[in-house]
Amino acid sequence: MQKANDPSARRSIHQLTIIAMVAMLTSLVLAPAHAADAIAVSLKKAVRINRNAVRLIDIAHLSGGAAGQQETIGTTIVATSPLPGQTRFVGIDYIRIRLKQAGIDTDHIRFSGPSDVRITRESVALPVERIQRAVEASIRRRMPWTPRDVVIGDIDIDDTLELPDGKLTYRILPAANEDYLGRTVLAVHLFVDGEPVRKIWAQTTIAVMTDVVMVVRPLAKRKRIERADLTIVRRDLAALPAESVQRIDDAIGHRTTQMIYPQSILQPNMYPTPPVVQRGDIVKITAVAGPLIITATGKVKQQGRKGEMVRVVNTDSNRIITARVTGPGAVEVDF
Repeated sequence: MQKANDPSARRSIHQLTIIAMVAMLTSLVLAPAHAADAIAVSLKKAVRINRNAVRLIDIAHLSGGAAGQQETIGTTIVATSPLPGQTRFVGIDYIRIRLKQAGIDTDHIRFSGPSDVRITRESVALPVERIQRAVEASIRRRMPWTPRDVVIGDIDIDDTLELPDGKLTYRILPAANEDYLGRTVLAVHLFVDGEPVRKIWAQTTIAVMTDVVMVVRPLAKRKRIERADLTIVRRDLAALPAESVQRIDDAIGHRTTQMIYPQSILQPNMYPTPPVVQRGDIVKITAVAGPLIITATGKVKQQGRKGEMVRVVNTDSNRIITARVTGPGAVEVDF
C-alpha cells in the first residue's frame, strides 16, 4: 500500500483530478451545444392569416436552435391559407411532412401545444355599391347611345363575396360584340394589392329610349297617310321592331301596303319607300350641336330608308353609333 506522501501516489491523485476536471468541463460545453441544436416549436391554438401561404412562424412560437435556424424553419411554408372568411385546421403530422419536403430535419424539432391549429383567413366584404358605380360608369363610357336616352337598370352582382383584406382594384370588360342594349353582362376582374383574386359578373338591363311614329287611328290598305293619323311616342329601342319610322314627315303622303291598326308603331314596310343606304355603304356622318358642325366618315351596318335610324361604324374611331338617314350616302347624329 502506497503512502499519501509517496511521490507516485501524489502523481496518480493529480492525474485523476485532471481527468475529472476535463470530464466536467466537457459535459458543461457539450450539453449546451446539444441543447442549442434542438428547436422547440410550440403551436398556437388559433390564428388569423391575411396572406395566401401559412408560414410556421405564423402558427407557432419558436425557441432554441443555432443561429439562423429559427429564421429558416420559421419562414418555411407549411400550409395554404383557406379562402377569405373561411377556416381550416393544420395538424402536427402535416406540419412535419411539409418541413421534410422543404429539406428540414425534423428529428431535432420538439413540438408542443395543441395537435391542431385553427387557421382563419382575414376578409372584407365586397364593396358592392362601389363596384356598381364603376360598372355603370364603364357602360356609359363605352355605349354608343346618347346618355339622355339611356336608362340603366339595377346592376346585379354577388353581394356575399368575401375578399382578402388589402387595396382593391378592378378591371371591367364587356362581352365580345356587346351592343349595350337590353340584357347586358360585363366581367369584373378583382385585384387585391395588385394580385388577381376573382372574376365576377355584373348583369343589368339597358333601355334606350327613342322617339318613334305611332298610328292613332285605323288605316286601311292603300290609304293615303295624313298627319292626323300619326303621333310621336317614346319607346324602348329593345322592344321596337328592327326598323321603325321616327319622323312623321317621312311617312306623310305615302299609301299604306296593308291594314294598320291604332297603337301600331309605324314601320317602313307598311308603306312603299325604297332604302337609300345599304349595308356596307360608305356615308358622311354629320353631327350638329348649335353652331358647331362635325363631320366624319362611316360605314353602314344595315340598310335604311330616309328618316330611319341605322347603326354606323365611325371609320376613324371604329366606334359604333346610331344615326338617322338623311339621304343617299348621308346620316346625321342627334345631340
